[in-house]
Amino acid sequence: MAFKQVQTKKISEVIREQLEEMIRRGDFKPGERLDSVEKLAKEFNVSRSAVREALSALRAVGLITIRQGEGTFINKFDFSELIAPVAETFISKQEMLELFEVRKILEAGAAKLAAENRTDEQLAEMKNALVEMDAAEGNQDLGEKADVKFHLAIAESSGNNLLKDMMHQMAETLGKTMYESRRIALFADQEQFHRLQVEHKAIFEAVSSRDGEEAERAMLEHLRNVEQTLIDFHEEQ
Repeated sequence: MAFKQVQTKKISEVIREQLEEMIRRGDFKPGERLDSVEKLAKEFNVSRSAVREALSALRAVGLITIRQGEGTFINKFDFSELIAPVAETFISKQEMLELFEVRKILEAGAAKLAAENRTDEQLAEMKNALVEMDAAEGNQDLGEKADVKFHLAIAESSGNNLLKDMMHQMAETLGKTMYESRRIALFADQEQFHRLQVEHKAIFEAVSSRDGEEAERAMLEHLRNVEQTLIDFHEEQ
């Protein structure tokens, strides 16, 4: 009999789960500032690096905002009630198409804005995500995480705080539903893997060149291709 390997949680993941539960439960109010990293590390009796990693994960899903020199704040905008119901059940083909409509509207615009507003540091974040995707060949989980990281880096570079918050919340929801199907369908073979890389790099090059129209076009093409692949995958099941 084959047994699955037992996976232990990292300390940062335990901290993130506890903080996320407290935020969603309402223990922290929108706009409220969290304790400093040093204080949280003492309260959890862990290292500051573990706290920072947990806070980075919370920021990645849009639950907090970290302001340099000011502190960490609970986000005022929470779009989970708008899209979470879809994530709690099996996603139908129609729901998938509707979610992709939203993605195309938001992410094409985000790519255009990113090309116009990105900083060198933000461009480096996108580049790092591309490198991680290249290194993740053969590792579906890491490839998926790097893919999400790339799209969030685009949103972060848009300069629009509301759009960033919406994209972070979308990423959390899609991570429970569509990204799982996306991982199965798109990372299933080498040809699909390399096509994804080419599409992501086209988006990156347009943003790097500050070509807003090309960045918008490249993002739309990428999302349409992903959407069609998922449609084909669902129809084959």
